[in-house]
Amino acid sequence: MTVNARFNHISEIKKIFPKDVEVIGVGVTAFQRSGLGYILGNYEILSLLETVDLASIRAKMPVISVEKDLGGGFPDKFNTSSILSLPKVRDYLNRKGRVNLFVYKAATPLDPIVAELGVKLLSTPGVIRKPLEDKKVFREEAQIAGIRIPRGENLPIEALTEKKWDEYRQKLGGKLVFQLTDFSTGGGLGTFYITSKPDLVNFHEFVKSRSLNKEFRWVNVCERLAGKAASITGCATRHGVVTGVLQTQIMDQPELVGFRGRSGVWLGHDWHIRFSKKAQLNAEALCKKWGGHIYQKGYKGIFGLDVVVDQNDEITAIECNSRYTGAFPVYTMLQLSQGEMPLDVWHLCEWMGIDYALDIDEVQRVSRQPKPGSHLILHNREGRAMKVNGGVKAGVCKFSTRQTKSLRAHSYLTGSDETLRAQNLPAFVEYLHPGFSLLDIKSDDEFVLADRIPGLGKLVKPGERLGKLMFKRRIIDDAGNLLPEIRQLVEAVYGSFNLQGDSS
Repeated sequence: MTVNARFNHISEIKKIFPKDVEVIGVGVTAFQRSGLGYILGNYEILSLLETVDLASIRAKMPVISVEKDLGGGFPDKFNTSSILSLPKVRDYLNRKGRVNLFVYKAATPLDPIVAELGVKLLSTPGVIRKPLEDKKVFREEAQIAGIRIPRGENLPIEALTEKKWDEYRQKLGGKLVFQLTDFSTGGGLGTFYITSKPDLVNFHEFVKSRSLNKEFRWVNVCERLAGKAASITGCATRHGVVTGVLQTQIMDQPELVGFRGRSGVWLGHDWHIRFSKKAQLNAEALCKKWGGHIYQKGYKGIFGLDVVVDQNDEITAIECNSRYTGAFPVYTMLQLSQGEMPLDVWHLCEWMGIDYALDIDEVQRVSRQPKPGSHLILHNREGRAMKVNGGVKAGVCKFSTRQTKSLRAHSYLTGSDETLRAQNLPAFVEYLHPGFSLLDIKSDDEFVLADRIPGLGKLVKPGERLGKLMFKRRIIDDAGNLLPEIRQLVEAVYGSFNLQGDSS
């Protein structure tokens, strides 16, 4: 079967995959698994949480939530392995019979669960996938693959003394990056920017405080590169590696971060910030070389590389995300809006055993075209558990920067007349209609609020996600900071949750 690089209508893409083969996307929330609903004709989402945006998602694809449809009951940890370990979920899947599971990433504890359930996982098993996210292993494998990485070394934690730090300063420069290689948790939790002795002290204090729950053995000590933080997505296939566009990352914005004191915290993308053709081609070459290397090791499908783009448009790889990345499902929606064949298609063809042909040069040509979109993630930034006292609506909204005293964002997002916590914000919001996708946006002054929006009365943990804002316009400046009107909009939306300290 030949799969072309383009199609004429979104509905035609579903003809590629057999309708008698059911795929179930499993996750904490439905939004993160929603991209395949545009691609597969027989697809369902199994979501742990019943979130505010589910009515809109259910209008496009079936969604079953553990919290509501299966009678509730939460696991100790909110991850795929724990969800699939729930008795109610196991019973549900047993009634389904032989199905394919689509997950964000296959952790090693998932491997025996999948075997016991008798389902097929549409992802590289954890035993192959997980080591590639280990930053020590990545440096070793990157050198074998021949891709460019920062100068530095890997050494045991106990060897990183003040004297050793001073040696690295002399060798690599005064600005260093420490990476705890055993940390696979995102959000910048294992990354530290070290420029002074207090930074070194804070690093060791963090390691000591966390050692009760996890043993840290290794640390990467690397030069801190000057340049722009970016990433690129690849899909490793039998025909070669297809890549996406070199994409600008939104990092370390105080209006968005859930925890203070971390470095390198990813918070979204702005695809309107374009890199040069040279940078794009250099990134593609690096991504393809790495993708070919890991394909030979048994990895198939979508992966991501975090990179730095320097002033000469040279690309240096920082780490590998051997899984679906945080760009999805928005990236899928971007490609669909452009009439492109999404990278997901090649991932699914590989894992569903479809015999397909691929004109990789044509697909790559189409894949590198500009992507008009952006997204950012909101978190509870209060540093403690908070209760949601504003019933925020998910959907498509319109915003304006005009000063209008009679218009308040809070009233439009929640349907109440309560005052915003932050008064006199020049960004105002008008709720238009339900929706959850970038494809629901019709103009530059619209945005979509979706993804894990907690309902009225819900308790949100420190740093927990409050939702995602999606746009078809630029949202950051050349320095990577939120544009003034977007910063004001974020404050308005954040204020509409009316978070208050939990008294229970």
